[in-house]
Amino acid sequence: MLIPTVLTAISLAINLSAAAELPLFRDFPSLGKAISRVEILHGPTPLGPMPMLEARLYSEVGKPAPARPTLMVKRDDISESPLGGNKARKLEFLLADIFGKGARGVVTSGMYGSNHALATAVAAHEYGLKATLILGPQPVTENVRKKLLAFHALGAKLHYHSNRIGMGLDMLWAYLADKIMPGRHPYYIPPGGSNRLGDVGYVNAFLELRDQLGVDGLPDTVVVPVGTMGTSAGLLVGTCLAGVWERVKIAGVNVADPLLTNDGATRSEARRLYNFIRQSADAADRARMPSCNFKSRKAFEFIEQYYAPGYGAAYPNVFSGMELLKQTEGLIVDSTYSAKAFLYFLDQSRHAIASGRALPHMLFWLTYNAYDFDQVINKHHWTNAAEKWRDLPKPFWRLFVEGRPRAQ
Repeated sequence: MLIPTVLTAISLAINLSAAAELPLFRDFPSLGKAISRVEILHGPTPLGPMPMLEARLYSEVGKPAPARPTLMVKRDDISESPLGGNKARKLEFLLADIFGKGARGVVTSGMYGSNHALATAVAAHEYGLKATLILGPQPVTENVRKKLLAFHALGAKLHYHSNRIGMGLDMLWAYLADKIMPGRHPYYIPPGGSNRLGDVGYVNAFLELRDQLGVDGLPDTVVVPVGTMGTSAGLLVGTCLAGVWERVKIAGVNVADPLLTNDGATRSEARRLYNFIRQSADAADRARMPSCNFKSRKAFEFIEQYYAPGYGAAYPNVFSGMELLKQTEGLIVDSTYSAKAFLYFLDQSRHAIASGRALPHMLFWLTYNAYDFDQVINKHHWTNAAEKWRDLPKPFWRLFVEGRPRAQ
């Protein structure tokens, strides 16, 4: 484990002072004084066209692809290994708040294979914090099992729950303990790192995209998965502050329980985030911030139908889309989040081509962390290398043995 040293403390101080370099803080300087940041990302994430995918889609109907590709991808999957994916952007602001409050540990929650829980465990490991992960049920795959091993190898304390009721009560206690005695109990991060502070990361992300493409080069639609709604809400607020409201639509593809994740809740999250940013700015910056109606159907579309058959589960066409993306552009996505959003992206593209229309100018925001955690797992000193899972708390053992053939 990386224990903070004098050099680490100096690095943190430098990182906290570097926040003014962000597009959001450059556009609205008072925010850089009001909102702290620990620098995890050292610059914009890559952005580029997907010509091989376009060529394949046109070849499916026997047509040549246009010379100028219109499908694009924003590569947050390689934002900063091993802290890749969309969680790195959120953790920059959450970590600053953790250190500002003097907390020595962090607690968060997610399903057994949570990408957010993994990112939090990595961040805690790298910054010398104790991590506690409250984990709940989802379909168990090899990817989920690998993440559970990585959680343990990174030094996180794991809480097992077989149902969401027990998980919710555990989360409630962690939240209340942090609020009642901040700094004395582990700092509570909500699922997905999605709160007003964490969501600021994706407000800045959209402004980063604007800087990369220029206002005139921005896509008509940005496609992103929606789980805890922070990423989509942040991007939506970003379109407002960038002055391209209703010119660039955020298409959020739902991958989570519709009772918690839905159109109205996402818009409310965006409205609260917008108000938080306004309240954090001084009068001069507030006067320059556009006013936006978050009920607008032109600015945001919530896509419901790709959630089925449920969280962590997927139909065969999701896996077919994953394979197509890997074959054409060499990109890796997960079946729980990014692959469902990509399937929508793919369906929209195929429909346009089949209808004889030009491909829409769309951007797929790849939020998955594709970092291979095998090296993290393999470096850990396991009691039994053949059955590593036996080092996990005993309730997790069943996730490694149920559904697998018994050894003869």
